[in-house]
Amino acid sequence: MERVKNGVASKIRESQGILVRKMTLTAALRWAWSEELPKEPAAAFYAPPAGSASAWAAIAGYGQLGSMVDRQPNRFGCIPFDRPDYPHADAVRIADAVAALGDCTVDVPDGWHPMPELADADEALSAKALADALERSSGTAAGGMRRFRSSPSTLIVRYAILGLLPDTRLPGVPERRYEKAANGADRWFVQRPVTTVIGQHADGSDMLQVVMTEADGWSARRRRPLPGAYRKPYLDPDPVPVMVARAEYQIMVAGLAMLFDDLAGRLDSIELLPSPWATHPWEAGGETGAEPKILPDLRQMAEAIVAANRQAKSNGKRGRWRAKKAA
Repeated sequence: MERVKNGVASKIRESQGILVRKMTLTAALRWAWSEELPKEPAAAFYAPPAGSASAWAAIAGYGQLGSMVDRQPNRFGCIPFDRPDYPHADAVRIADAVAALGDCTVDVPDGWHPMPELADADEALSAKALADALERSSGTAAGGMRRFRSSPSTLIVRYAILGLLPDTRLPGVPERRYEKAANGADRWFVQRPVTTVIGQHADGSDMLQVVMTEADGWSARRRRPLPGAYRKPYLDPDPVPVMVARAEYQIMVAGLAMLFDDLAGRLDSIELLPSPWATHPWEAGGETGAEPKILPDLRQMAEAIVAANRQAKSNGKRGRWRAKKAA
């Protein structure tokens, strides 16, 4: 129904002589922040003299001064162009809708776990990784509810300006490993009681408390662990940064869905299309049914090309040497 309504609205605009183009929401965001919104000057913008507001004038000024001077971001977070102008009305509507998302708060869903790859990993270490990821990405609000710290508007603006998406790929299956010393040997630890002063009594004497601290558990003299020593396990690769990135990705995709519902049919020159982003691209056939798209690793291909070029160059030198020797 929404798509039919948008199509009728676009036909009406076309009949009025307004050029309507189809764009995905993400493409419209990039267009707004890269081409239109930088046209608006900053509050303390100094307009260049007439005739000098050109790309070459900006390059020449940078060459003379060695830096960009008085180029503060405008209200959209963009560095203004040299020549101030009026941004497209649709770009301003998009920016206002994104700014409205700044008031949104995202609660952490019950049972949230963004990494099915940990199903076969160590259970205790997996639970610790999830707890660490929650601690980094969220905080406790009033009532004890946990809410993500990242704002949908901040993530969307970052993508619109820089084209950056949270990296949700895990470089490998996490495996249980133990901390190593610089020489590659296992590190050992022990718990030792330490008496500390935490205050003073009424009579002026020290108030003491015994706390357990972690110390080196390897005996250099005996070349073996001390009694009661233990090793520290960890998961390699570390899944916590990727889990935080996946939380940000889910927040961003949810914000894009809200943004699309708000903007669809409201733009004069753009017929918005939803961005085909899976909500769980790390899962094959996530909620959107889309397969995750991962760019191939081109390093091996580059190494093969370099090796082939070296071999061809070596063969060429040998051929010229043989020809010279035969002559």
